[in-house]
Amino acid sequence: MNKHLLLFTVIFFTSCCFAFAQNKVDKYCQVIVGPKNGLTVKRIAKISFGENKDLFALKDTTVLQKLHYDVNHLVTETDVLNYMSKSGWTLVNIHSAFQYTNYEMLYFKKAFDISELAETPSN
Repeated sequence: MNKHLLLFTVIFFTSCCFAFAQNKVDKYCQVIVGPKNGLTVKRIAKISFGENKDLFALKDTTVLQKLHYDVNHLVTETDVLNYMSKSGWTLVNIHSAFQYTNYEMLYFKKAFDISELAETPSN
């Protein structure tokens, strides 16, 4: 009897762990690092979460506001990589556009729990 109870307990807790793991959603952002304007050497970073705000809507809007503020005050790719890594984001890709525009585009992703996302209206 004790073996069956132990087996049931192990299966129950294992299935609970898998159920929680399925409640994560990857969200992506882009950070562009480049000249402040075409004529200066001073570089700035700009973060973007896409045009459709409903696709990246968090319940706590201060998270995105803080990212906007902090990232937009960085000036090098290394600073952006270190900050985003410290904030839990994973680098996905880097695209250089130095030939024409002298910009670096860095793409990041982070897994958010579904409970952190705002309800989006269904179409």
